[in-house]
Parts: sequence; structure tokens; C-alpha cells
Amino acid sequence: MSPGFFSTILPLVSRLGAAAALVCALAGCGPRETVVERGNRDRVLYRGNATEPESLDPYLVRGQVEWTIVGGLFEGLVTPDAATMEARPGVAERWDISPDGLTYTFHLRAGAQWSDGAPVTAADFFYGARRMLAPRLASAHPENNLFFVKGARNFQNGKTTDFSTVGVAAPDERTVVFTLERPTPFFLSALYLFFPVRQAAVEAHGAMDDRANGWTRPGNLVGNGPFTLAEWSFGQRIVLAKNARYWDAANVGLEGIHFLPIENAQVEETSFRTGQLHLTSTVPFSKIETYLAQADSPLRQVDDRGVYFYTVNVNKAPLNDKRVRKALAMAVDREQLARAVLKGGRQPATSFTPSGMGGYTSRAHTNFDPERARALLAEAGYPGGEGMPPVELLFDSREYHRIIAEAVQQMWRQHLNVQVTLRNEETQVLIATKNRMDFHLARGSWNATTYQDPFYFLGAWQTGALYNEAGWANAEFDACIAATWTADAAAREAAFQRAEEIFLEETPAIPLFFSTQMYLASPKVKGLLPKPFADRRLKVLSLEE
Repeated sequence: MSPGFFSTILPLVSRLGAAAALVCALAGCGPRETVVERGNRDRVLYRGNATEPESLDPYLVRGQVEWTIVGGLFEGLVTPDAATMEARPGVAERWDISPDGLTYTFHLRAGAQWSDGAPVTAADFFYGARRMLAPRLASAHPENNLFFVKGARNFQNGKTTDFSTVGVAAPDERTVVFTLERPTPFFLSALYLFFPVRQAAVEAHGAMDDRANGWTRPGNLVGNGPFTLAEWSFGQRIVLAKNARYWDAANVGLEGIHFLPIENAQVEETSFRTGQLHLTSTVPFSKIETYLAQADSPLRQVDDRGVYFYTVNVNKAPLNDKRVRKALAMAVDREQLARAVLKGGRQPATSFTPSGMGGYTSRAHTNFDPERARALLAEAGYPGGEGMPPVELLFDSREYHRIIAEAVQQMWRQHLNVQVTLRNEETQVLIATKNRMDFHLARGSWNATTYQDPFYFLGAWQTGALYNEAGWANAEFDACIAATWTADAAAREAAFQRAEEIFLEETPAIPLFFSTQMYLASPKVKGLLPKPFADRRLKVLSLEE
């Protein structure tokens, strides 16, 4: 569905009321059989999905809410192993890498089909690359995959209109070739979220680069993944059905999946306890300690290699002064936030990049130092917070984000005498607000769902990068990121260290904590490994009665 549709309808919908009604409706399936019991029998999984997806277009989705569903509808050249996260064959049955590390040649399996029965060919990946890089589509995804390909960045940025300058080729129906700008050891895992799209299916409903194209609506969407889109009832459910034409359908354990957009964590947890859900998207803070104390707890905790932060609009007063930004960052007691507010399971983030990411751990840190924070604020002309212009913090309409925002708001009031107002918006509306740069501070989070490298976290803050929602630009930082493209491990490490030092000093974002994925899972769900996003590897999940 188009972003315009959501921005129109969302303000009219009461999310909590809809969620409560949803639970009541689900409970009506009969007093002797819960939804979960029926699902176990029919091999249909019921799961909370936090909120309504913004889109199901694989080149426009932004959050885990969407990626979980899209990952069931499409399959790329390679796919992550559920246990090791290493690249395994997807549509490509094998691949070759040239000795210089610049050319990747993928050989497609003969049996791959689209859900309408057409064969998946190399042309579908070539078209997908061209569409993802289309300037008017303005996809943010190339930052983490196709921008490693020769000429891709220049094409999307409009520096050339000649797609033949981009290092993507389909020499025959079953061969896809990528030529890279420079050796990129993690390129295979960078392709985990690059999916093919079928030209005829897309252009039957609009232009290739039209963001409002309706090709992903029920009845229109043609995918090549283990599931198909059977239903999308706004505010109620998204239903996936097993794709009988998927090349590995024999090893897909579920017949279907219901995704329920329950934003309220308390309602979702109640749904789980009463047998209405197999999986939740989160756990209420107030229930974490209770579940931790249980012997056979359904609570799952997995380090998801992510960071939770507040993006700072560096072009909006008073945050255009880096001393104000730094003061706000230093006035957050992350230890207290992780321990007392989040109830454990998260680590304080004094750097932006999670420790150990690709063997890298930042030496630079932003520590809790309220005295220094007050001094910086005074230097900026706001002693004791006096005269500080209004600042607003924007966050998603979920209890989880509200509790965190209220805790940080109180810390700023206590340590800086700064009054920050809070505003919550539906996720899709929040994204649009950030795109317009109509904010002071805004909630954000990143997870390394593909390659495990510091570039994933720091590279996205380069000048003009689509994920750089702060409007921040720093030439020295850009030069450091460019310097990371070297085979010299020591030089690469030094470049990342300096880049992170600049980032923390300039503070275009305030890191709060390194996230842990926490959710509730029925013991009837099989295939859940203690790995990041194991609940989102839909193909390997199954149910037992």
C-alpha cells in the first residue's frame, strides 16, 4: 500500500482499541480450542508484528516489521544460514569469486519459479538492480548492498543515466555477474536483502520507479519466496500462505502465517498467555523479571547486534550547535536506563557501533558526565538551561518507546534543567516526518541483519547517505570512511576508530543502548535457534501439535 494511504488513514485509527478488539475476535474461535492449538493442528503460525507495515516493496521497506514479512515473500541469490549466518544457496545454487575479489558470478538453479509459475531468471535480478538504483524511487537499501557495485552510487545519485556503467550483468538466463568497486569481503552477506522483482508484475500496476505503485497489494504481488501474500486487512492481519511453486517447498514447515499488528505490548503479552499467539514481537518491561524467574520460561533473549539511538537534526536550532548535542548525549545515564528502566538484557551504548562488530571495538566513548554536560550547555549560551529554545523528541506510538523517552526526558530535566517535550506518531507517519526533516530529536534503531562489519553502522552517516537522517556532513568523517576500503587491516581499523571519534564528538545521533531481541515463544514453535532474528527465518520454522 502506498505511504500516502497510510498517512491519511493512520490518524483515524485507535491502535489500542484495534488491538483489544483483535484479541477479543481471536478469542472467539471456541472455548475448547485456542488459536494456538488450532494453528498447531493446521500448521499455521500466529505472531504479533508490532505495527502495520509501511510497505511490502522489498526496495522501500525500512524496519524489521516489514523485513520479516518480505523475507517470506522473496528470496535472493543467497540466504543466511539459520545457525551460522553464513551465506547459503538461495536462488543461486553456486557462485564464483574472482582471485582479485572484484567479480562475483552467480549461477541460478533451474527450478526457481515465481509464484505465478514463471521461471526466475537472471533478467529478474538485473531488473531488480536497475529498479533499486532508480533515482526517483530513492531506495535507501543500496547503501548496504548495491553501492559496493561499480558505478551504482553514481547512477542512483544521477551523475549518469547510462545503466551500462553499473557493474551488473545477466549474460544468460541463469547467470548474474556483479563487478565491485573494490574488494568487499562481506559482499555475499550484503546481498541477503537484495531480492529479485518481476518486471511484468511491477509495471502492470505503474511505473518502475513510482513509490506508490500498487504491485505489492494482495492479488497483485508476485514473489519467489517460500510464502505468498494471501491477505492484507489493514489494522487486522497480514496472512501468508505456503508457496507451492517455491523450489524448496518440501522443506517449508508451515502452511501459513498470520501477522497481527498489535502495538500495545501488554495486549500482545495477554494474547500470548491466553493462547492467541505463538510469538510476540516484544515483552512488556513490567513482565521481564517475572518471565526471567520462570523455570521453563517462554522468554527468548538474543543479542541482535543493534543500537537504539536518537537522531539529532543538526540543522535545527538549538541543535545546530554541537555543544548542545554533546551536552544532551553526556546527560544520559545509560547504566540506569539499561538496569532500572529496561530491566536488564540491554547494554549501555557509549559508542555507536556494537562491540566486536567484525572484530572492531570503538576506543572512543560518550560517557555519563552531567557536570561536563552542564558546562557545554553554558558555553553554548544556556547556563542552567536558561534561554534554551524548545526541543521536541519524536518517537513511535509503542509503550516501549514511550517509557524510554520519558526516562531520558527526566534525565535531561534533572541534569541540565532542559525541558524536552515528547511527541509520538505512528511508525509510518514518523518516517515521513523524518524524511521532511521536521523534527529536533527522533527515535531510531539499526540492526546488523546482513553483514557484520563496522561499515554497516558508520558508513551510513556519510554526507548525503539516505540513512543519514540528521542532515549531518563532515568531510573528515567521509575521508575516514573512504580510507576503510583497504586490505591493510591495521589501516582499516585506524580509519574506523577515527571515524567513530569524529561521530561521537559531533553527535549527529545519541546512542542509548545496544539492543537485545526479547520476545515470547510457544514451546510448540520449532526451528528457533539462539541466533539474531531466528523468529524471522520463516522457512525453517514449524509447529508441533
